[in-house]
Amino acid sequence: MGRAGAGCPKRSRRRCQSRGRRRPRAPRRRKAPGCRRRKVRRPRKEPRPHRSGPEMSECPESQDLCASRDDWRSARSMHEFSAKDIDGHMVNLDKYRGFVCIVTNVASQGKTEVNYTQLVDLHARYAECGLRILAFPCNQFGKQEPGSNEEIKEFAAGYNVKFDMFSKICVNGDDAHPLWKWMKIQPKGKGILGNAIKWNFTKFLIDKNGCVVKRYGPMEEPQVIEKDLPYHF
Repeated sequence: MGRAGAGCPKRSRRRCQSRGRRRPRAPRRRKAPGCRRRKVRRPRKEPRPHRSGPEMSECPESQDLCASRDDWRSARSMHEFSAKDIDGHMVNLDKYRGFVCIVTNVASQGKTEVNYTQLVDLHARYAECGLRILAFPCNQFGKQEPGSNEEIKEFAAGYNVKFDMFSKICVNGDDAHPLWKWMKIQPKGKGILGNAIKWNFTKFLIDKNGCVVKRYGPMEEPQVIEKDLPYHF
């Protein structure tokens, strides 16, 4: 009974003796210098070249405007935009502050006669009340507006157009005019089955504060807008 270590069986003597002592850790193996991974630097992406061809030629005015107006999503009204008129002069749309406006994309083919005729009539009867019409030629739908700005201006004169005509633009796609990008995402400017403009003579009614209050499809004739005008004058 008096033998030292009697309480430890033979198999566990080493375990008993090693209690309270930590086993030394094996030294960490250092990787050889050749094993280290080298970071591979990826080549920088080159900027995409500007597109050319028929799609670009349809929207000669919109390219510069998109570049200078990348913050179109943050705009609160139409009055924050600019556009080139049919003669190529830049117009600040703030000039329409306090006026009720109809903004539409026009063409010289298709349902041209009924739209031009009724737009001219609306302008003639309501211009003194504060109505302004902004017409933007567009060649994106069936190539129905192939002419130059000078030819479009001459064509519109045949209908005795007195409202404001602007330079040819795109209304859909990356090259769309910033104003049209903005109008399409407004709560009351969204379309059916997607916000894209479906065809020529899509119309937006803009109130005195420059906000979209209603969108009219290309099959709706301008005269249907007349019933909504008195609410905004």
